[in-house]
Amino acid sequence: MKPTLEPAILTIFGITGDLARQKLLPSLYSLVDDELIPPTSKIVGITRSGITVDEVIHRITEQAENDDRQLNQSVLDWLRQALTIVTMDLDQTEDYEQLKSELDGIEDSVGMCMSRLYYLAIPASMFETVSARLSAADLDKGCQHNQAESRLLIEKPFGRDLASANELVEVLRSNFDERQIYRIDHYLAKETVQNILAFRFENPLFANSWNSKHISHILITAAESIGVGTRKEFYEQTGALRDIIQSHILQLLALVTMDEPEATEADAIHRQKTKLLDAVAIPQPDSIAADTVRGQYDSYTGDVGQDSHTETYAAVKLEIDNDRWGGVPVLLRTGKKLAEKVTEITVGYRAADGQQPNSLTLRIQPNEGIVLGLRIKKPGYEHAMTPVQMNYCYAETDSTPHPDAYERVLVDVWRGDKTLFPTSAHVLASWRIVQPILDAWKDSHDQPEQYPSGSWGPQAAEELATRNDCQWLTADLNICKIDHTRKV
Repeated sequence: MKPTLEPAILTIFGITGDLARQKLLPSLYSLVDDELIPPTSKIVGITRSGITVDEVIHRITEQAENDDRQLNQSVLDWLRQALTIVTMDLDQTEDYEQLKSELDGIEDSVGMCMSRLYYLAIPASMFETVSARLSAADLDKGCQHNQAESRLLIEKPFGRDLASANELVEVLRSNFDERQIYRIDHYLAKETVQNILAFRFENPLFANSWNSKHISHILITAAESIGVGTRKEFYEQTGALRDIIQSHILQLLALVTMDEPEATEADAIHRQKTKLLDAVAIPQPDSIAADTVRGQYDSYTGDVGQDSHTETYAAVKLEIDNDRWGGVPVLLRTGKKLAEKVTEITVGYRAADGQQPNSLTLRIQPNEGIVLGLRIKKPGYEHAMTPVQMNYCYAETDSTPHPDAYERVLVDVWRGDKTLFPTSAHVLASWRIVQPILDAWKDSHDQPEQYPSGSWGPQAAEELATRNDCQWLTADLNICKIDHTRKV
C-alpha cells in the first residue's frame, strides 16, 4: 500500500551539486512517477550561481539516460511547473528573508499551509550557518500560519570527532527542535536493513536464540570495490573509520543487537538503539593495538597525490557489556578497493568442537537477501555431513519494486516519520565508541598496513578474526547471486 503524503515545499540547498543530481532529483522523479508526491507540492532549488529551471530539468533527463531509465514526459512537465530557483548567498541574512517571502508566496498561490522541508545538500561546514539563518528568519516555525512543521535534513558527517559532534548537536538544537532534525543515513533506508527488526522479533526461531548463549560472534562488513575517486579531499580528511564505521556500521550494529522495543514506533526504537550503543564497551588504550586494524590500498598515495597516513580500511573488535551479549566478540570492517562491493551482517552460532557452525547472513547490498547456513547429511550410505544454504533472495522471490534508499528517505521526511533517522544521542554514542581509537591511531604515527587493490584487505584483519575464533565471509560464498544463464 502506498503511503499517503500531505503537500509540502521541499527546499534543496545545493541543487546544482552532485548529491542533488545523482540522488535527490532522480528520487524525486521516481516518486512523482509513482504518484506519491501530492500534486500541489512544490520544490525550491537554492543555488549560489544562476541556473534555470530548464537546466535543472535537463540534468534530470541526463541522469535518467545515464541510469537507462525510460523518461515520462508528464513527470518532467510536473517537475518543471513545481520547481522554483532561488539564488542566495548562504552567509547573508537578508537572503533568507527573501527565501521566506518566496515560500510564503508559494503558499499563497496554492492556497494552503504546507510543511517546509529543508534539505542541506551542502558541505557540513555550512550546517551551522544555514540552520542559524533559517531560524533567525523564522523559517524554523513551519508555514506562515504556524499550522505545519519545518524539518531540517542533514547529511553526514555529523562532526569529525566527539567534540565537534557535541558542538554541532548544540548548534542545531539552538535553531531547531530535535524532533525537527532528520540526520540522513541512507544505509538505514535499504530494504534489508528495514527488515532486520521484523526478522528478529517476528520469528520465535531466531528471537529466542538471539543472545550469547547461542551466538558466538557477530561480523559486519561494508566493503567497496572502488577507490576514493572524486572524493579525495574529503576522504583524506576523514578516513574509513569516520566515514563508515562511526556512522553506518554502528547503526547496523544497534539494529541487530538491540532489545525488542515496546512498540514499533520511532521513539521506542530510538530508545533501544541508544541503550544498546551506550552498552558498547569503550575501547581501552591498552587493547586498541590488538583489537583494531588500519589499512591503506597500495595505490592510494598515487590517487591523492601525496604521502598519507589516512586509512582506507578499518577493522575493529568491540564488545557489548550487557546481559544479552556479554562475551560475544563483534567485528566490524570497511574498506576501499576491496575484492567486492558488499554490505552484510553475519551472526555465527555456537557449535560443538570440530563442527562447522550455523550462520545467518543478512545481505544488504548487492543481491539483497537472508541466508541461513546449515549442515545436513550427504546422500549415500555413510554418515557424512555437508554445508548447505537456505536462501531468501529479494530478486528471485519478491516481484514488488523496492524504493531506492533516497526515495524512502524523502517519503519518511515528507510524512514526518523519524524511525530510520539517527538521533543526536545515537550520533554522540557512536563518537564515544570510536574516539579512543582515533586518538590512539593519531598518537601512534604508524603507517597503515598496505594491502593489494582487489584483495580483502590487510592480513592483520584476518588474524584479528582468527584470534576471535571466526572468519570473515568472502566472495567465495554464493549469497543470493543470480545465475543469468540458468534456464527456467
